[in-house]
Formats: sequence, structure tokens, C-alpha cells
Amino acid sequence: MNTQKVKSVLIIALIALFVSCKSDDTTDLQQPDFIVTSLPANLAVESGQEFELFIPDAEEGVLYIWTIPDMLGMLDGQGTNKITVMPTIDAGVIPIKSIGVVAKRGNTASYTRWLYKDITVLAPPPTLEDYRTKRYGTKTWMIENLNEGGTTGNLGRPYNNDPAKAALYGRLYSWHEAMTGIPNATAAQNPYSWGSSGTDDAGNPYIMDGTYANAYNIQVQGACPRGWHVPNMNDWYDLVVAVKQEYGIPGNTLADIAGSKDGYIIGASRETGVLNSMALTTWGVVSPYFKGSSPTSVGGLWSGTTTFSYGGNATFPGGDYPLYKDLSSEIAFNILPSGRRLASGAFNDEGIYSYHWVAYRGTANSNNPMRVTVASGNANFSNGFHDPLDSFCLRCVANY
Repeated sequence: MNTQKVKSVLIIALIALFVSCKSDDTTDLQQPDFIVTSLPANLAVESGQEFELFIPDAEEGVLYIWTIPDMLGMLDGQGTNKITVMPTIDAGVIPIKSIGVVAKRGNTASYTRWLYKDITVLAPPPTLEDYRTKRYGTKTWMIENLNEGGTTGNLGRPYNNDPAKAALYGRLYSWHEAMTGIPNATAAQNPYSWGSSGTDDAGNPYIMDGTYANAYNIQVQGACPRGWHVPNMNDWYDLVVAVKQEYGIPGNTLADIAGSKDGYIIGASRETGVLNSMALTTWGVVSPYFKGSSPTSVGGLWSGTTTFSYGGNATFPGGDYPLYKDLSSEIAFNILPSGRRLASGAFNDEGIYSYHWVAYRGTANSNNPMRVTVASGNANFSNGFHDPLDSFCLRCVANY
């Protein structure tokens, strides 16, 4: 009999527990959706800049308790689905899973939803006396070509040796001059030979072996001002990615671009993006967004008209494609057709091409530093390996 009573009591207790649990269902919480930020796609924020973190699917009557690291200060919103925060550090990285939120209703709480991404806090962008600069993504570029002749005035040379051309285009530098800052530098004076290694001017190790891991991020001051460097492989790739993200360049697929004759996609990874030409049929209409000035047909510096004619293939229809975009003036990267000086001393290609040195060697051949080129008659960046004694223009990027 006692055993039967015990069983009855247990059954009643279990029923009561079940009813209690069913009753608690009325306070069950929807797990918070993924945390969203008001930051751009690269999740970078300027030091001292306010931004928002929020849960899109807020539930009525729910208290949202946020956890943030010391690197952020909360300005408003604790308890709600949206908070306003501001970095408390000058520069650095707010690490993954350091920002979280818990939803609470009564005594019921969800588990913590974390932000599974880093946020980069950017130091105030550096400025240069006598040069215009601009940040694209996390990197700050000169948006005009370098025009430094060194203490003797013999570093680089103006196009056609004309000072007025230098004022317009900047000066043209050989590879050895660009990488060393030494007027008329020779190969023997340039330490960045194939296979060389050391610590670059930003304090990072490098090996000039052409690999992504060792050579793509090298920061060499060379002819650039102190704290700035000759653009490397990652710099050029990141520039194109940042402009697409920040300025809403259209194009999700090549079919989109073929149909609209506008925009570009990111057609290759960071590891291979600059090694291959950013051609129309793999990237879309890239370079018009980076050009400065207008075509000669409307009184500008670039040779030609506002369009180029494409023959067409299975993806891209034939006909006229725009070479000059209104958005380029807002982007303001301002590539101009500065031409080049050959090792022989001859100048050519003004109005047609703009050649830019990259801090990169591709093979053991000593005659092959890389250049990135924009032409008047096509819609892409091209690249190639060139005689280091030829002279091209030079942009500089702030060290990071």
C-alpha cells in the first residue's frame, strides 16, 4: 500500500511539473537573430566614430542585455534591441565573440548571441603636405601621383622633362628609384632582389619569393614620404574591393554586367586577383571608376571618346561600352594618362596609358617587377612584368 501511495505521489508530481513547464511556455523566448551593425561591409570604423549594433527581429516585452568589451563605450540603448556605441581606443581590432546579447523575459533568458566577426578600429587617416589623400576601406592612398625630386632634384623625371607635366602627372620613377628613393638607382643599390628577405619599413618580415604569404603585403618606403609605402599586391586588390563595397558599384554576376554594360564583380581571390588581368569578361567594367579627367572628345586628357566598342562573345554582347563614369569623380582616385619613360630615354603613351609600379617580383628573373596599367581604350586594369629601368608613375599608401 505504501508503495502504491509513493507511486501515486510521484505521478502527481510529474503531472504538476509537466503542467508547470507548459505554463512556462508562455514566457519562452525567440533566440535573438544574428547581430547586425551599421558599419560598411569591411566592418571598419574610424576612431571616435559612433555606430550601431542591433537585432533585427526584436520581440515585444523582451529586455535585451548587451555585453561589449572595454574597447567600446555604450552611448545608448542598453535593454533594447539596438545600441549605439563608440570605440574607446585609437586603433586596433575588436575581436570576434567580444560583443554579445541576451534576450530576457521575466526569469527566462536566451543563450548569448555573439558577433562572430572582428571589427577594425582605424587610426585617423594620415595627411601629407601638398598631397591629397583618401581612405578606401581600411587603407589610405595618395589620390595623385608622387612628385618628389629628392634633395638634388634628380629623383625621377617629368614626362618629356617638362616641369609643367610633373605638376600635372607627378614624376616618373624607375623600379629601382621607386623602391629605394635613390636618384638613378641601379640594381646593385636595390636590396629588393628575388629571394631577398628581411624586415620591411612597417616592421614586418618579408621574403621576395612571389608568394602570397611572404611577399604580397611588403611595405617599402622607397621614394614615398616617411610612413608611406610603394603599393603592394594586397593594396591594389583591396582598393578595387573597397570601392565596389563603399560606392555601390553594380554587378553580382558577369551576366548582370553583360546585360547592363555597367559595373564589376570581384573576379578572383586576394591571392590571385592582381596576378591576372582584370579583364572585361572576368571582372567587368573596372577601370572607368578609377579614372580622373575626361576623354579628349569632351576636352579632357584621356585619348578617345566616352565609349569603346567590344566585339562580343558568348557572355558579352557587342557594341559600345562606357569608358567614363560619373561616379569616378566621387570616388576621386584620379588616375591620369601620365605615359612612361623607356630605359632608352624616350617618352611615350601620354594621353593613352597610366603605368603604376607594384612592390612585387614574380619570378627569379631580375627583369620583372610588376606594373599595373590603365589604358584609354579598354575597361580593365591590366598588368605585366617590366624592365626595371623604365619609368612609371607612383602612388603611395599609408603604412598600416
